[in-house]
This record gives sequence, structure tokens and C-alpha cells, in this order.
Amino acid sequence: MPLLLQLFRGFLVGLAGLLPGLCGSTLLVLFHLYRPLTAALAHPFDHFRRNLADFGPFFLAAGAGLLAGSWILATVFVRHETATIYLFMGFMAGALPDLFRHARRAKGRPAGWIAFAVLLLLCLSLTLVQNHLAPRGAALEENWGLWLIAGAGIGLGSIVPGASVAFLLIYFGLYPSLLAGVARFDPRILLPVALGAGAAILLFARAADWLFRKAEGPATRGVLGLVAGSILLVYPGWPGGAHGWRCLLLFAIGATLSAFLNKLAPPPP
Repeated sequence: MPLLLQLFRGFLVGLAGLLPGLCGSTLLVLFHLYRPLTAALAHPFDHFRRNLADFGPFFLAAGAGLLAGSWILATVFVRHETATIYLFMGFMAGALPDLFRHARRAKGRPAGWIAFAVLLLLCLSLTLVQNHLAPRGAALEENWGLWLIAGAGIGLGSIVPGASVAFLLIYFGLYPSLLAGVARFDPRILLPVALGAGAAILLFARAADWLFRKAEGPATRGVLGLVAGSILLVYPGWPGGAHGWRCLLLFAIGATLSAFLNKLAPPPP
């Protein structure tokens, strides 16, 4: 792959890394990079020098894109939280039809739909533990354990196509702090998130590759349940008035863009 194209694609993947519905793994599938990248991550020490040459610039550009995206989102989300959530919901809703079609076509027994129900109910059950995991008003920057878990979730979302944990971070009130922390290079947030994401990618890249090859039905249906549950979890209510119509317009824009990108992408691995 030409270096400039590699840098451009890496920057876009990083830029979309924290966008629900347009997460980095979705773009990896679109760019036909998902299989070679997950294969390299599943066996990081096999052909190490070749993999470093092939994907090193890509990861550097992805890091730059993530920083740029965090800076933009940190500003926009604080000022226009409800409108931004509607846009994000549109991103996710646009991906739902394609996810549902793939879940129906996926190999496996009908009992695989149990994974859909389990992930959907698991998302909704988070309302019972919200105050215990991330109490409102708490000093989140000092909670390394919480940011390690958040980083691990981001790492998993980056290797499982369609599975974005950004909505869960929004629900628990971690999303604005995460964006601001990454944008200003706050080590109290950046280090545990990076460690958690890196560990999750290295530990679960092989498992994710195996899961989508050997248990495609339950895996894709579980992702569908996670997406549907996440949308229900963060729905902010109808704001009403002119602001409500603007939110609906953003929802429609997000859904259209997401559906268009999913149409361009090859079938998930």
C-alpha cells in the first residue's frame, strides 16, 4: 500500500475511533484491512519486522487522527450534548439494517439469537449499577481502574466490527472526560486507557478472529444486541421545539452516512 494512502486511511480510522456506528473497526472492514491487521495482531511476533513496516505508519496516523477527533468532539459534545447524541444514534441506526441482515445470514443454529437477547438485556441492566461503577460528580480522573476498563472496552470495539462502546461511555458519564483527557494529553486518563486498549487488542485479537470464523452466528447476533441496547440506553428524550427538529435532522444525516458506508463495505469477516 502506498505510504500516503496508508497514512490517510490510518488518520480516518483514528478520527472515527470514538464515533459510535462509525468506529474504527467498521472503516477497517471498508478499507479491506480488517483481516490482515487482526491476523498480525493475533500473532504479533510472527514476521514482526514486516508487520512493523506494513502497519507502523498506519498506527502512527491513527493515533494522530484519534487526538484530532478527541479535540473536536470534546468541544462539540460539551456545547451540544443532546444534538451530538442524536447524530451518534443516527450513526448506529444506519448500521442496524446491515447488521441485522448479516445476523440472519450468519452460520449457526437459531439458538444463536440467545446471544442477541443476552447482550441486549446486559446493556439495559447497566442502569442498576451505574452509580456504583461511575458515581455522578466523582473525580473520575483519579480512577485508574475505571479508565483501564474503559480502555479495554475501546480496544475490544476496535477489533469487533460494529461493536462500539462509545455509547456505554456516554451513559456512564465518562465520554466527555475521556475526550478532554485524550485531547490535553492527561496522563491520568491517557495512560490507563492506552494500556487497557492495548492489552485488550493483543489478548483478544486472536479470540475475535476465531469467534467470527467458528461461531459467526452468536458473534454477529451478540454485536447486534449490543448496538440495539446501547441506543436504548443513551436515548436522551425528545427535546422539543426547533432544537428537536435539528436533532432529528442530525439523526437522519448520521443514519444516511452510516448506511452508505456500510453498503460500500465488504461482508464482515
